[in-house]
Amino acid sequence: MDEGQLFNVDPLESRAARGNGVVTSKGWIIRHDFALGDSQNLDFAPGCPGEQPVHRVFVDPGGSHCIATVVISGVAETFYMHAKWARPKSLPRLKGLLVNAVAWNRQLITEASTKEVILGTQNGQLFEMAVDEAEKREKYVKQLFELTDLREPITGLQMETASVGNSTRFYVMAVAATRLYSFTGIGSLEIVFARYAERRIHFMELPGEIPNSELHYYIVQRRAKHFGWLSGAGIYYGDLNFGVQHRPTC
Repeated sequence: MDEGQLFNVDPLESRAARGNGVVTSKGWIIRHDFALGDSQNLDFAPGCPGEQPVHRVFVDPGGSHCIATVVISGVAETFYMHAKWARPKSLPRLKGLLVNAVAWNRQLITEASTKEVILGTQNGQLFEMAVDEAEKREKYVKQLFELTDLREPITGLQMETASVGNSTRFYVMAVAATRLYSFTGIGSLEIVFARYAERRIHFMELPGEIPNSELHYYIVQRRAKHFGWLSGAGIYYGDLNFGVQHRPTC
């Protein structure tokens, strides 16, 4: 690396290929261990001819859990992969759901279990699920919410939790192309979202269209302190205060 150069980009060697396409367009995911310097090729569409594009791949902050959605013969299939496994496992309860975004529960997740995970879909739906490494399948799948007034794909999700006595306060943010939604409440995720069936949903709307709208939290000592939303109008950002309520700052 040259003196004064902050970053250096090197090609990652891999022989993974099906046909002549790019690996991920053929249902492959490459898992690379930078500590050992080796790669493992994971086939998420074994035995399926033709192109089976990988739609999205999500890895938890600790690197133990991976969720991937692959479009196989025109149908969305979602898989789960643990860092210790050699092969991914299909999650049949999610078949047909095109997953665009995943929110991990950073405060409760462990190496052995995902705990609560929120999935955002192409149809504007939010689902909750959990997977244990030992059981090798989804423990449950629950639909939490569905956008109805403006049915846009959910493209970004984030979740934070805080202890309130013996209970847990959940704070969830979700973005679509033109809106940022926020949900908060005490109890389980199912209880929190059930309340929004009868109450107004808080959202912020910005002009402009963007196909890859994103939402990210800035984490300090395992706590979300700020958020940033990439929208068609630019980047909207703010501070997060989970002690009382969300207080955005532009």
